Amino acid sequence: MDELRLNDEAPTRLPSIASRACDLVGWILIGSSLSSLLFIALPVKLIDPAWQLQLISAILASTTFLLLGTLLVCGATWLNAKSRTLQQRSDFVRRAAGWFAVLLLVLIPYQLYAGNRASGVVQATENKSIQLIKNVIRGVTATSSEPELRSFLASLPTPPPVPAKFDAPFGEIKQRLLINFNSQLNAANYQAGELRRQRLERFIADVTRNSVQAVLMAIAFTGIAEQFGPLLGLFRRIGLFRYRD
Repeated sequence: MDELRLNDEAPTRLPSIASRACDLVGWILIGSSLSSLLFIALPVKLIDPAWQLQLISAILASTTFLLLGTLLVCGATWLNAKSRTLQQRSDFVRRAAGWFAVLLLVLIPYQLYAGNRASGVVQATENKSIQLIKNVIRGVTATSSEPELRSFLASLPTPPPVPAKFDAPFGEIKQRLLINFNSQLNAANYQAGELRRQRLERFIADVTRNSVQAVLMAIAFTGIAEQFGPLLGLFRRIGLFRYRD
């Protein structure tokens, strides 16, 4: 009789065991994703646009595991609807999913702002190097004698090697220097233009990919949140989440 009673109780215990397993695995996935984000965000550099872009990419990269973890936590309630604890956890996760969907949509315009600032920082550095070469050209042009030329070259942040005695007249040496520095200026301008083009192409690709992923994941998290999500009405107005029984 005892053996028959155990056999009868086994099927009723399976949903409870499965729900606890789903809940545990779900929270592990959520915790793992959040801890990875925390370590990526350290050290915190709130005003650094490069750090902001890195964090945005990390958030979007973590959405897959966060979505799986959220589904498992909610799925635990579906397997064991009588558990009040699981229901409370599911409601909490669904509310968090709804606001996380809002965050994902906010990241779309913010990455444009952060990307523009990051590009501006890099471009300012490039412009500073170009301006330094221009200043050198103007300084060499303004010299009128060998002592003046030597004094000016020695005053540069990175003085070029200057022989103790020039192998040509001052005018020829000055002309050689101007040709050399003008070549450096042309090379710096060309390289800066190529780097700007590459940065723009890479940024457009990253923004497009991140924006598409952010929208899709925002829809997914809103679908999980349902009435707990502030974006449900918006997505319903554009034709989503209108199911027929």
